[in-house]
Amino acid sequence: MSYTFNPNLQERKLEWDPTIPIDFPETDRISNDINCNMLDLIVWNGNPLTYHYLKTLSEGQRDEIAKDLLNFFLKYDFMKYQQEPQSIERHWKKLCKSKTLKLNKNNELDNISRLGDKIYKYFFPNILKIRSGNRKSVYDSITNKETLFKIIRNRVGNTLLYNTKNRTPRQWPMNITPAMIIQGAKSSGVASMGSIFKPIVAKTIYSHHVQDNQNVLDYSCGFGTRLLGLMSCGFKNVHYYGYEPNTETYLGLQKMANYLEFNDRAHIECKGSEEISLDIPIHFAFSSPCYHNVEIYSDEETQCYNKYPDYNEWLEKYWRKTVKNIKNCLVSDGIFAVNIGNTSNERMQQLSNDFNDIILAEGFKLKDVWWMKTNKSHLSNKKITQEITKQEGIYFYGFK
Repeated sequence: MSYTFNPNLQERKLEWDPTIPIDFPETDRISNDINCNMLDLIVWNGNPLTYHYLKTLSEGQRDEIAKDLLNFFLKYDFMKYQQEPQSIERHWKKLCKSKTLKLNKNNELDNISRLGDKIYKYFFPNILKIRSGNRKSVYDSITNKETLFKIIRNRVGNTLLYNTKNRTPRQWPMNITPAMIIQGAKSSGVASMGSIFKPIVAKTIYSHHVQDNQNVLDYSCGFGTRLLGLMSCGFKNVHYYGYEPNTETYLGLQKMANYLEFNDRAHIECKGSEEISLDIPIHFAFSSPCYHNVEIYSDEETQCYNKYPDYNEWLEKYWRKTVKNIKNCLVSDGIFAVNIGNTSNERMQQLSNDFNDIILAEGFKLKDVWWMKTNKSHLSNKKITQEITKQEGIYFYGFK
């Protein structure tokens, strides 16, 4: 469902009366099973909670629904991404058959496709635990009663948009599913959003730079999106070597590789890239590395931001060591590629510069840059043409 954005609209959130305890009696008005699918519409009093239905109700009626939704979602296991096995296989086949993205004359890729999203979300529910800055993770937000209730009230439409010209209020409810509650935690600003590399972008990059019978290194595996992208290319004998220090994520990688039956070509170790020790030739090394403590994935001691909390020490002992390790296993005409997050952010721009300085100092030369752009605003559905609001670079290096 799309919405037309009006720049004259301003948001006013309707806050819950703090004198009223957020503790409501149980009812049987929600008929969904507590283990329902993430994409199932919630049914309340026999009515599917669609945008159209919620829009017909008053604020008070929507709050009655919100109370029941709170009791339901406090019991719902968001860490169990309920999907039928056939659904995973269907999405995997779709990714394998999909065409790669086109690189335009400005070396830009449209980074908006969701191909493969449902696969990695199934195997890596710990994505919900990513923290950024001072904000809570999605998981922390949806398991906290007060925060969850705010999110639910936002989703059922108890947020009004006002036209500043004539002060006409407009309701903005959503179709209510478990997945929409997660989305609400992100888009309402309550929780941080982790940056996840797109499988179709990875497929495009590997298709351009890798040939069959070569070895690929993913020095910071993350949530398996580059592994998905590589294996969906259709190569018969390309081997993937990956490093991932987060135990929960590492186990998810193993589970996904086994389930999709490419575990014989996916060799993954549960350690950080500063500990890489490979005696096989690597033809293409590519990843989206950790950006120090910009995002927190786990509190384990194995995480580089926990091992080296000081930024300058982290640059030397994590990043420079990673670059040296890649240099030692990369073939003479190999490519070392790095994805750096949104560089319109001042901190990320500094990190990008520091990364680049170390790479060049270790004997590499920048050969090419691709740009991933978002050409739609999440809230407005408004196409962005001249000005790119979010832009990430993929930097390709080779030996001098």
